[in-house]
Amino acid sequence: MKVLHLSKFDIDGGAARGSFWLHEALKARGVDSSMMVARKLSDDDATIPLPSPVARFTARLRGRFDELPLRPYAKTDESYWSVNWLPAQFGRFVRRAAPDILHLHWVGAGFLPVSALKQFNCPVVWTLRDMWGFTGGCHYTAGCERYRGACGACPQLRSTNDDDLSRTIWQSKQKHWKGLDLSLVPISDWLGNCARESALFSPFPIEVIPNGLDLDHFRPSDQVQARRAWDLPADKKIIVYGAVKATQDRRKGFPELLAALKKLGQTEAASDLLLVVFGDLNPGDVPDTGIETRYVGYVDDDRKLSLLYSAADAAVMPSLQEAFGKTIIEAMACGTPVVAFGSGGPLDIIEHQVDGYLAEPHCPSDLARGIMWCLGALKSGCNLNERVRAKVEAEFDIGVVADRYRDLYERILTRAA
Repeated sequence: MKVLHLSKFDIDGGAARGSFWLHEALKARGVDSSMMVARKLSDDDATIPLPSPVARFTARLRGRFDELPLRPYAKTDESYWSVNWLPAQFGRFVRRAAPDILHLHWVGAGFLPVSALKQFNCPVVWTLRDMWGFTGGCHYTAGCERYRGACGACPQLRSTNDDDLSRTIWQSKQKHWKGLDLSLVPISDWLGNCARESALFSPFPIEVIPNGLDLDHFRPSDQVQARRAWDLPADKKIIVYGAVKATQDRRKGFPELLAALKKLGQTEAASDLLLVVFGDLNPGDVPDTGIETRYVGYVDDDRKLSLLYSAADAAVMPSLQEAFGKTIIEAMACGTPVVAFGSGGPLDIIEHQVDGYLAEPHCPSDLARGIMWCLGALKSGCNLNERVRAKVEAEFDIGVVADRYRDLYERILTRAA
């Protein structure tokens, strides 16, 4: 079985690393797996950059040019957008590799044109890590459900015109993807249900397989040593929060976290708490919550990030809309319980007050209660640390996930034979 993974990056970013770990786990299971990427950063021999020098050069410019159709609109900052309108001859590269299965991962920011999917002459598996595949351009809808129809009059574009850019992108997807041999793999039940309810993806087979994690990269470490490594105090209850653009991306829920901390800042526990924020620089103008806060910037080394999770007593992931929640399983793999809002992907990961806390969506007060619940559960000696690690080992280990993908590939090839 020969599988070719197509992704913008191999190890740059959480989605890319997840794709790369899957590729590695499949190789370990005897699958002839290779990756084709716009920019190669790993030293893996089976990962190759785009074979054409012109394609590699234009891939670096695609993200910038992809934004041009958005300029006439006063777009909100609720979600990242991809138009993927510039043409490219990906079919030629894929046919040269001659895979039995083409597996798509994160292909936004102009990397894979909408029109390219009809160029492939083999079954396609597409791991859906957000909502872009079935929308008119946004990666998250911020609650809009117009993807169930044909988009248009897009709230994020601040448009009242049915025939706006979102409708144009949606119609292009419908035109080019109709009748494809395409199997969709959303990473959570919530995302799977959204895909099934969408007008674009409802005709295709959909099977939910969660994100996987390399548990050699994320594992528990001695908390005292982890705190020393990060120069964090030994006498504080440490809460960790992080994401790409953790303080800037509205979807990640930083304002809700600040509101929760402000409530905790009015309690007797305030002096014992420390919040550590990674994934962004110090925003500078954050209101005083009464809780000491440190900003440690971007952490692009998995071992250092694993130590940071291990240094913490609890992690909080207050995303307003999340397809899965990879930082949740990263923290849990390090033995750190997580508080998250009870919606979207986190519902697939956390069992409320068993191995974490699912707060009422968008409710800072319950988020604060969840933080204190985790800290109290740890103090009570209920083995919460062991439970969260065991949960990840059983359900989200990359080997477990790779076995499920290999089974899916075999079923697709048997069906096509």
